[in-house]
Amino acid sequence: MKMKYFASIILPMYNSARTIGETLDGLEKQNRSDFEIIVIDDGSKDDSVSIVEDFKRRSRLPVTILKQANAGPARARNNGVTHTDSEIVIFLDSDCIPHENLVEVLAGSLNREKKVAACSCVFKGMDKVNIAARYIDLEITRRQEKLIGRYVDAIATMAAAYYKDVFEELGGFDTSFRRASGEDYDFAYKVQKAGYKIFFTDQTWVHHYHVDTLKKYLKQQYTRGYWMVPLFLKNREKIVRGDSYSGHEAQVQFILSCLALLSIPLAFWKPYALAIGFGLLLLSNLTLGVWAFKRDQRFLLLAPVIASLRSLAGTIGVFRSTLDIIGGIAWRSSRN
Repeated sequence: MKMKYFASIILPMYNSARTIGETLDGLEKQNRSDFEIIVIDDGSKDDSVSIVEDFKRRSRLPVTILKQANAGPARARNNGVTHTDSEIVIFLDSDCIPHENLVEVLAGSLNREKKVAACSCVFKGMDKVNIAARYIDLEITRRQEKLIGRYVDAIATMAAAYYKDVFEELGGFDTSFRRASGEDYDFAYKVQKAGYKIFFTDQTWVHHYHVDTLKKYLKQQYTRGYWMVPLFLKNREKIVRGDSYSGHEAQVQFILSCLALLSIPLAFWKPYALAIGFGLLLLSNLTLGVWAFKRDQRFLLLAPVIASLRSLAGTIGVFRSTLDIIGGIAWRSSRN
């Protein structure tokens, strides 16, 4: 008979050899040990599995390794949940290093009487020197500040606890999201709509290695913009209302980015259009620069510039996704 644990850590990975060892070592150092680890390998082609197998041989914790053909983190997490009998499941990303009280705090924040069915925590960058990584850490920190100690409607699965029965009741993550770009927010929206609460705490945290070049960061933002379209099509009320993590920032930045991009062809007729279009986008991000300056003086001007490039990359991703959706509809119509 399979033992029932206090909680189960659901840990999907894909080509995670660079970080998975630190993630597992962080779980080994937790201040309680009555939990299991379920690692789901999503078709890795590197040494990820062998690293996990080595950890399993020397660890005091029970570790299960599941393998699946590459299908994305949403399917991997759902797969992991089906292999546990624990009351609580804690999702952890394979590049996140947990603080020693992570399991205790996340699980302890759930409360059936108060209908608190989910909890997430602070996300801290490891790299304080690299410009790109430091910028990402500052931007995330600023957004997280307004969430601490509150009930929210949007959390990422880099470190998040759920009651397993609530997770199953609501159908788990939408596996049509084949990339890590929206399936967690989509499910969080669903949790709140069902009448449950999601709590955000700063009493624990995970450390993370953010991408370390501007090129990688902008590529990441392009991908997130791409998947934002199906996310908002599924949750259309968020287009107007926004969510607790970004408020209406995404909508405002999208509009200003569109104006900036539109100013490029207009500049052939009205040369000042370019200055107006991109100037408005930069001005909208000055408050971020002022906030960042108080923590790292390098970012007074750098932060607005990088934030504007981020918004442009995301907007281009939105355009590409929209064109792909329209093209898919047109193709299906031509087949009928």
